[in-house]
Amino acid sequence: MSVADASERYPFDDHPLQDAAQLTWSDRNASLDALHALEDALAEPTTGREQQWLAEVLATLDGLAGALDAQASGDAESASLLSEIASDEPRLLPRIERLRREYADVQQSIVSLRDQLAPNDNVDVDTADVRDRLASVARRLRAQRAREADLIYEAVNINLGAGD
Repeated sequence: MSVADASERYPFDDHPLQDAAQLTWSDRNASLDALHALEDALAEPTTGREQQWLAEVLATLDGLAGALDAQASGDAESASLLSEIASDEPRLLPRIERLRREYADVQQSIVSLRDQLAPNDNVDVDTADVRDRLASVARRLRAQRAREADLIYEAVNINLGAGD
């Protein structure tokens, strides 16, 4: 990607919170890419290949879990965008704490589902159930991302929601 392309994709170079925003933006894009990969895997045909399909879905779910862990780790840093906003705008601290709790809940749901969906050659894979359960987690994650984007925009007028 050229320098011009990078500045077009990330237009906050002159913002006082540019470094924190850049990290948050990058982490959000990585987790969004992982979410898209999961959704693509869920949409693959399953008939006659249920165990293979499940293995592919679980691999992408692991990728999403890793991306979300990295994002949560970055967001927990004292120099993160949410931490900077909490420091600069204490009135938003309850909403930031709620977002972090929701995010942790989504992460726990993914870990729980991953454990429940572990391949078992002796059990038929209910692909409709797997799709439904993971789609529910995806919806929760998208809603949480939208609330986070709203809060960031309200606090510092940076739009991190592009691509959601």
